Amino acid sequence: MMKSLIRVAIALFLVLSFFSAPAHAALEDGTYTIDYTVMHGTDPSASIANDYWEKPATLQVENGAITVEMTLNHYAWITEFKTPRNGSFQDVTVLSEDAANDKARVQFPLTGISEMTEAKIHVVVPDIDYDHGYTVRFDFDESSLTQTASAATEAATETNDDEPLGAAQSSEDNSNTANQQETKQENNPQTSDAAPVALLIGIAIISAIVLLINRRKQALN
Repeated sequence: MMKSLIRVAIALFLVLSFFSAPAHAALEDGTYTIDYTVMHGTDPSASIANDYWEKPATLQVENGAITVEMTLNHYAWITEFKTPRNGSFQDVTVLSEDAANDKARVQFPLTGISEMTEAKIHVVVPDIDYDHGYTVRFDFDESSLTQTASAATEAATETNDDEPLGAAQSSEDNSNTANQQETKQENNPQTSDAAPVALLIGIAIISAIVLLINRRKQALN
């Protein structure tokens, strides 16, 4: 009898844990910033090239696809910068160059931020007769991920830029009304959808335990 109750209690704990644990969700569309470290190709240490990449990076997420933007300093020294794409290493896209400050803004696609991303770079420093190509890895710090704008916010901003003054004022009034409604909803927060389901399952399992105990008593009588 005791063993049966222990098994039921364990099952109840697992079910409730499953429904209460937050599910890992993909990044929603929008703009993010994230810190990262340029790591050695094989060793668990930062590469000497880490100082050439400025932090944080910017992530652009659209329809689930991630594009990362990075700023490089000492750009004249970095004669090659390739990242994985379509099964091979290909040149990153240069968005802008600042020759006066020896910087450049580049971008390339990412499959994700949970795993390190390899890159092939070639560094040439004529003054010290340095000419070397090697592999580095980008290690993104997921804990630093910060969303700076959602896709809805960006779309609204673009729309407002194109609207005449009267339309913009109307949009602002609607926004204020929506904010008031949102405030009212926040004053009456609702529980998550998972909570009622977990509660019902818990009640069902507890009922089963009571039924099992009653039947056990009847059998003994």
